[in-house]
Amino acid sequence: MTLPIPFAESRATVVGALALLVVAWLLASRVALAQPAPSGSGVAPAPSASGLAPTSAPGVAPAPSGSGVAPAPSGSAPPAGSSAAPSAPPPGVVVPKLVTAPDVPYPEGAKGDATVALTVVVAKDGTVREATPTEENKPFSDVAAEKVKTFVYEPATRNGVPIVAKIRIEIVFREPPPPPPPPRVALAPPLPKGLPPMVIEQVDVRGLRAEAGRTASLSRAEVRQVPGTFGDPFRAVEIMPGVTPIVSGLPYFFIRGAPPGNVGYFLDGLRVPVLFHVGAGPSVIHPALVKQVDLYPGGYPARFGRFAGGIVAGEMQDPLERPHGEFNLRLFDVGAFAETPFADGRGSVAVGGRYSYTGALFSLFSPSTILDYWDYQGRATFDLTPDDRISVFAMGSYDFLGQTIEGVDEPLTLFGAEFHRLDFRYDHRIGNRGRLRSAFTLGIDKSRISQERNTRDRLIGTRTDMEYRLSPEMLLRAGSDAQIDSYDVQTGQADLGPSGSTLLSLFPSRADFVLGARADVVLTPSPRFEVVPGIRADLFASQGATAVGIDPRLATRTKVSDRVSVLAAAGLAHQAPAFVVPVPGFTPGGIRGGLQKAVQQSLGLELAVMTDTTVTATLFHNGFFDMSDPLGATAPQPPSCPPGAFPRGTLAGDRGAGGGGGGGGGTCGARFPQGTIGTDRSGGGGQGSETSGNSLAVSALEVRTRGRSYGMELFLKKRLTSRVGGFFSYTLSRSTRTFENREYTATFDRTHVLNVALAFDLGRNWRAGTRVVFYTGVPQATDPSAPSTSRLPAFFRVDLRLEKRWNIGKTAWLSVVAEWLNATLTKESIAQNCTLAGCTATYIGPVTIPSIGLEGGI
Repeated sequence: MTLPIPFAESRATVVGALALLVVAWLLASRVALAQPAPSGSGVAPAPSASGLAPTSAPGVAPAPSGSGVAPAPSGSAPPAGSSAAPSAPPPGVVVPKLVTAPDVPYPEGAKGDATVALTVVVAKDGTVREATPTEENKPFSDVAAEKVKTFVYEPATRNGVPIVAKIRIEIVFREPPPPPPPPRVALAPPLPKGLPPMVIEQVDVRGLRAEAGRTASLSRAEVRQVPGTFGDPFRAVEIMPGVTPIVSGLPYFFIRGAPPGNVGYFLDGLRVPVLFHVGAGPSVIHPALVKQVDLYPGGYPARFGRFAGGIVAGEMQDPLERPHGEFNLRLFDVGAFAETPFADGRGSVAVGGRYSYTGALFSLFSPSTILDYWDYQGRATFDLTPDDRISVFAMGSYDFLGQTIEGVDEPLTLFGAEFHRLDFRYDHRIGNRGRLRSAFTLGIDKSRISQERNTRDRLIGTRTDMEYRLSPEMLLRAGSDAQIDSYDVQTGQADLGPSGSTLLSLFPSRADFVLGARADVVLTPSPRFEVVPGIRADLFASQGATAVGIDPRLATRTKVSDRVSVLAAAGLAHQAPAFVVPVPGFTPGGIRGGLQKAVQQSLGLELAVMTDTTVTATLFHNGFFDMSDPLGATAPQPPSCPPGAFPRGTLAGDRGAGGGGGGGGGTCGARFPQGTIGTDRSGGGGQGSETSGNSLAVSALEVRTRGRSYGMELFLKKRLTSRVGGFFSYTLSRSTRTFENREYTATFDRTHVLNVALAFDLGRNWRAGTRVVFYTGVPQATDPSAPSTSRLPAFFRVDLRLEKRWNIGKTAWLSVVAEWLNATLTKESIAQNCTLAGCTATYIGPVTIPSIGLEGGI
């Protein structure tokens, strides 16, 4: 929910010496950490005698020589409170055996020895599905939990059949001895051959490297620490580079110059028609169901298509082998999620949702306003065999924004929308080489435009998705999908004017069909180079018109060193005509003007500074053709009119006046009556609204433009769950449009967009965070009285977050969270107000959302 509160620089020697000391310290530290650990030191996963069954057998398998991972020292005492020997597993059960264990590095900046006990869930394929420290001891517990997820076991079996097993292991950290003083000539000796580097490249949890076209990724645990997102993983999209907001707090974005209607939303491969609730509301998916959110602003993998802008892709949490749940209670809504296994862990059931109770709040600030929203999610899975799983996933969302009118029983509908999805899935593991998913989807989308005008889309679709490893150096990914949409548009009994009739013709009742196929290959001819060529083809059909889009894609990753990689991505993307923002069931028909096309290119540099800190710098260029962008279809005014007169056909022009008046020949319109320019652009009084304003708005929906967007993105992130974490996200860009042989700056172009956040562990389970948002104003119409002013005023805001957490027993927790979006109560300029005296900025807000809430889980 949203709670808008409307009111609306010699010292060369010293510097050189310091630089040499820093370099010497880094190199010496690297050598020390790379040396083989002496007896009784180093990092060692040790078997635990916790009594859990099945548990790790006495002896986690010895790691390869020189890996830095070994059994615990002989004769070491068991941890306090543990038994002398592990309890025997149940009859017929063979416990997991460790096969591969990468190095677990000693945390940078840490001191002393430490032992971290973890509860580990080993999946049927031997991978670690979950690693949870029994107690937090940062930074040791964070490093241990992260690296244990890369361990590979020989899976546990029951009577010869692989099963999921929960075991307990210990990771023993021993502080490395201090490095020897560096020699005077050489800053540090060369690294011994064959020893591991100081920093181990961070491993993607899904087992695949990050895609080259992906700008940034945030886990849900990190998002919880970002002020202003209210713990919502999808709300974190706005902090990523390449994203330009329309208005602060409103969750609709331009991504590398593409309008909101050209941005696709996906959850586990299922397309979601709208991602956020009305206004500045939360996402329509409960956060507990989301493991990770990725932003692909361009050059994305072949599995994503039919969008000429960016892709926001969420990945759901895998079912856990234990009951768990969580809830949150805030000023404006309540949400909950619960999941439990059944049939000895072969199946699982999960339910979640959110409900707003905003009526009481709006009764204080805006008694005549009605705002309601709710959403739900449900999932059930069942393992038919160790290699086969069936599942069903259901989700839905509802939004209503209305206004009560005195003397009228039924509230006036300003906006109403809902959607529902039912997705049936069959997953098959193809030995140890790959996987196959087949899915069948049913759905319905509805939008209420006014009291008697509604749209409805009933859809049915199917899709397949396959990954198969052809060789150690070659991974094939392929898939196909098809969907039929039946649109039903109801106009009601009211008479429609010319503009309404024209609008209706753009969104008729009809049946649309899309069919697509795609494939790409992940090639790794050497450990330092990866290339992913791919292609997808899509067929679009609507109202007897058909169009085909062929989209080649190419991405590369070149590892220059252990710390530095170069990423490049390029591709072509096609999309059918789209509305300006995503609205359920509201899509233009007939493929008028042909498909939208986008050529997307990027080149980036990825640097691993430390174990938990990365820096990415990216250059990008996108070209757009036949774009549906009503917001960018208006060219700027030429600065040639005298005060009080404005170019005809523009924001401040008097479209109803005769040619030439007011000076400036035929390019300037006559002076308009005193007052403000009306929303219909007719001259200030509302006259001619049907022939000027409405027709102009409808015409903008039909206009096709060309454009381009280019710039630089910078993203620095230190894991936000660290003692001190944060990020720096900056975008420098320019977006242009070309219409009627004129090139101009796009309506929502912002030259600078900056997000900076810090999160602090204050100790005693207190965490605090702050975030600063800054961006330049959008281009403004030329004001003859101030011709040097080309943009509206810039905007900034500060968000705050404070959390106190209590751990209840070993598994439960409770938190009180206070959060405030726009604590500075900054107003934002979004338009101009023009009179005979000139043009001034029009402000809204402040749009601010203060919240205090209670969160918990088990």
